[in-house]
Amino acid sequence: MEIQVKDSPKIVEIWLTRAEQSDPSLRASLAPIFEVYKEKKYKVAVFHSGPGDLLYNTAGLLLHNRK
Repeated sequence: MEIQVKDSPKIVEIWLTRAEQSDPSLRASLAPIFEVYKEKKYKVAVFHSGPGDLLYNTAGLLLHNRK
């Protein structure tokens, strides 16, 4: 898990691996983080790793956007 706090736009990014996504205790441990940043008026975004190849999918997206 990786947590990035961006103070300027008041955003917290939480990045989870595929293994972490399926761990109920880890997911439950995120609740206090949500509460702390909710009180500070931050938006919390949780990102999940996907099953695809990052390089291949990113290249495809960039090519599509050039059209």
